[in-house]
Amino acid sequence: MTDVARSTSARAGGAAHAQQDRGELRLEHVTMIRRGLTLVEDLSVTVAPGQTLAVTGASGAGKTTLLRAISGLSDTDAGTILRPEGGLSQVFQEPRLMPWYSAHRNISLVVGGPTPDLTAVQWLERMGLSSAGHLPPARLSGGMRQRVSIARALSTDPSLLLVDEPFSALDRPLAKALRADLIALLADQDVITVWVTHDPDEAEEVSHLHLHLDGPPGTWRLLA
Repeated sequence: MTDVARSTSARAGGAAHAQQDRGELRLEHVTMIRRGLTLVEDLSVTVAPGQTLAVTGASGAGKTTLLRAISGLSDTDAGTILRPEGGLSQVFQEPRLMPWYSAHRNISLVVGGPTPDLTAVQWLERMGLSSAGHLPPARLSGGMRQRVSIARALSTDPSLLLVDEPFSALDRPLAKALRADLIALLADQDVITVWVTHDPDEAEEVSHLHLHLDGPPGTWRLLA
């Protein structure tokens, strides 16, 4: 277990019960058509707080399209997507940090409330980056940059987190370690997570529910 997982596990018993239920993520009879191709047809699935829905499928099967629809950046052609109350955050394939700001500032900029700097310090500590908060992204390793990205996403206390293959550019041992850290943090946060991945082993490890998209003509399978 990594340091992040250890520190999270020590607090998890009380933290999860302190979270307010902000509702489910519900996809009801969702159909998405792009460029004349039906990517998803009549999809219905419900994800409860604290659960992770893994989404797999071949390139072009509609994973990113579905993620955009859940985020509200893209429309569905039929059906309804009901999001939980509260904020939405995303962890991207690339960290997408602002290069002219420090790691600390990249986090504190997105944090609401009266103490954004304190929240940033706390999240840097949880991610094992206390000594790197003053550094700009260019002076951080790829793994450290992705840790800052994760901290930034979770520091806003989102009710819905969208994860788009954030470790695909990292070597396997580092990706495995960061994945374990993120799983532990999600257990502490009690957030609804939609996690897109090409890796079926990763999907099995992270998910409570596993949605596989077959692509055109829009068939899909709920595997767990």
